[in-house]
Amino acid sequence: MEVYNHLPLPEYKGSMQRRKRPGGGGYRFPDNRKKAEYYEKTVSEANEIAKSFKEVKTKFKGKINPHLIYRIKVNQSVDYKTFEKTLHSLGGLTVLSVAEDKKGYWVVFSNDEELEVFKNKLAQYSGIKEGKKYDFFNAIDGIDDIPKEEKIGELIKKEPPKPREVNYFNVELWRMEDEDLFKFISQLKNTCDDPRKFQITDQLITRSFALLRVKMTTEIFEELLELKEIARIDRPFYPSFRPYEYNQIDISDFEVLPPYDDAVGILIVDSGITSNHPLLEKAVGREENFQEVEKETQDVAGHGTAVAGVAIYGNIEKCIAEREFAASNWIFSAKVMYGEKDLRGNIRAVYDEEKLLESQIYDAIKTFLDNPEYKIKAVNLSFGNVSDILKGENNRQFPLAALIDELAQEYSDVVFIVSAGNQHPRNFYELEEIVENYPHYLVENDDFRIINPATSALSLTVGSIASEARYFDPSLGGTEENMWVPIAKEYEPSPFTRTGFGINGMIKPELVHFGGNLILRNSHGYLMENLGGNMTLLSNDPMEKLFSFHYGTSFAAPQITHLAGLIANQFPDKSANFIKNLLLQSAEIPLLPSFKGNKNQKLKSTWRVLGYGFPDYEKAIHSFDNRIVLLDEGEIGLDEIKVFTVNLPKTFFETKGSKRISVVLTFNPPTRATRGDSYLGNRMEFKLFHSVHPDEVVEKYSEINLAEVGDETTPASLKRYEIELVPGANIRKAGCHQKGWKEYKREPRNLPNSPFTLVLINSNKWIDDENYKQSYCVSLVVEHSEEIQLYDAIRMEVQQRVRIR
Repeated sequence: MEVYNHLPLPEYKGSMQRRKRPGGGGYRFPDNRKKAEYYEKTVSEANEIAKSFKEVKTKFKGKINPHLIYRIKVNQSVDYKTFEKTLHSLGGLTVLSVAEDKKGYWVVFSNDEELEVFKNKLAQYSGIKEGKKYDFFNAIDGIDDIPKEEKIGELIKKEPPKPREVNYFNVELWRMEDEDLFKFISQLKNTCDDPRKFQITDQLITRSFALLRVKMTTEIFEELLELKEIARIDRPFYPSFRPYEYNQIDISDFEVLPPYDDAVGILIVDSGITSNHPLLEKAVGREENFQEVEKETQDVAGHGTAVAGVAIYGNIEKCIAEREFAASNWIFSAKVMYGEKDLRGNIRAVYDEEKLLESQIYDAIKTFLDNPEYKIKAVNLSFGNVSDILKGENNRQFPLAALIDELAQEYSDVVFIVSAGNQHPRNFYELEEIVENYPHYLVENDDFRIINPATSALSLTVGSIASEARYFDPSLGGTEENMWVPIAKEYEPSPFTRTGFGINGMIKPELVHFGGNLILRNSHGYLMENLGGNMTLLSNDPMEKLFSFHYGTSFAAPQITHLAGLIANQFPDKSANFIKNLLLQSAEIPLLPSFKGNKNQKLKSTWRVLGYGFPDYEKAIHSFDNRIVLLDEGEIGLDEIKVFTVNLPKTFFETKGSKRISVVLTFNPPTRATRGDSYLGNRMEFKLFHSVHPDEVVEKYSEINLAEVGDETTPASLKRYEIELVPGANIRKAGCHQKGWKEYKREPRNLPNSPFTLVLINSNKWIDDENYKQSYCVSLVVEHSEEIQLYDAIRMEVQQRVRIR
């Protein structure tokens, strides 16, 4: 089949200014509120906060000058800027964290230790004393201290520290202003003279969070929880994979080829690599160690080598079958974990106790990406914290994921890829229950939700699907196939893959790839696993075994990294937005899982598990006669709209066969972990129209006022021309990796007509810089099942439009 270059997506009359949203309106009076009772309750809460803070000041007097931090329960969605100014008027309150949808708990920093200003205005609102209305109290249900139990992480809850024990902890502080924050940390360091009882061994401060690694006794841990500045304390986590290996294949007659000299680099942040592995050594660019326990850069744990092999070869078994290993890219290795033997002699991957994992990753990524000679275009992170699960009651971004987002925005030419994480169903179900409840438990059981750092918004999060079922029989006799139960069919979700949605409801994972299956059977009350469900990987001990075998999203993620590296080889100067756009545009859901519910519920479950599907390299880099990709990469201002338009040949709709139109938008907004209402600083979305002149679209969009239309950004008069894409706009626009498509499997009754007009909308959420320009990449694909000649007709039309522009 003939292949072609992608085409430009023609912009129509540039950009246009969108009407600004006015500030927030009034505050709705709560049902059943009696102001006198509300006053008594809220004054009592204020007095209790002041009393507890006074006790903390007295306890830490001479060591720490504490700050008053508490939370406000907001009962309705409010305009952030208006409400922030209101809170500031209540004794200089500074917002540290905002509830999702602006409704829920807001965490604030106060300079008014007695809450006198707050109580005075409350009295006027309640009619206790004469004064102003202060109707913003309508939006406040109450105030209180943040409970100690909400500051304690899941790992501590599972394993509380014992008396007089010394442990390492991750201590997250509320992200105050720099002066207050650094002064507090300085005072905290000097609270104890004995480093055996208390020592801050590492710290990392970013725009969104402040994180410390602290060695301390259980008694000091208990005292630290009393400080208002403490947001959360937990034990450092261990990675959620368990490397092991067996088997050996003779590769003496295999052809092993290095990457081309001009191939771009891939950075593997993991347990290091075995750089003298005969299948890796020709592709290693550089390796460095960022932990201090194992002095060598070599991979002892085994995970990094396995991940690196997939990242440069993709399907290892295919390479074995073809007897050729041709590396696609140069590998760079940042070692942030080391191998440690457990009581059974198995090696597990662990982290340097004295250093924050976040600090190591920050140093590692900066070190490699700051060197332009490495030409690194993709970063792979195949690990996660099984205790940091994104459940409904905690939708605040995790520090590690927030750090990755900040780095992804800073290094806008580099694609970050993160594994979704694993959860074994045997932790909750017997074999019969697994078979009966698959795949429903993936979306019904909250313990299968994605984990930190898979919640990273700017990274591509990768889930796992199963390959064809096979069975490993260690005996010399016949196979025992009838004894084993493969949980998933080929292309169905792997039974262990974690699922979305992500922060603020964004689609996560966005992509899936092969990561293995579970093939199980009961044996005398134990659940046995057949190794046939595992992936073939590279071993970290090639003198003993060249290959190892395992399953997990850890090995699905580098399959996507491999594709990103291949695409970047073709487009080395393009941005991460461009590369991610091509990946998403090439993806399709290979097999619809049989989820419960109606059509919409089934689709929602599918997006939560598979995202936009399984990508295809050839479709990513090429257009074809019957599948044409049109792209635009550019910038758009805040609260601005851009319009693109293209004419499709009549043969596209008149020729019988299934047809598909899809749009992908990728952008890299600033992020802020403290903004639960909108983690992204700005949100973009797109709408697609047919059979209407773009002048009319421009005119109608220049009239809309978002304060009036809310989530519905389609002008009423254009509704009948809108092509309803799936997923719907409200699901799509939650994230910065968006895709929507329309399939015509039968001939539509009313044929859509050209021109096709695409509207791109950029809405500001909390960015203060009015001159901020958002980089983006948007693509439109038209595809027909029949081999009809569309490319040349569209190319000629687009060239004429571009020349006119």
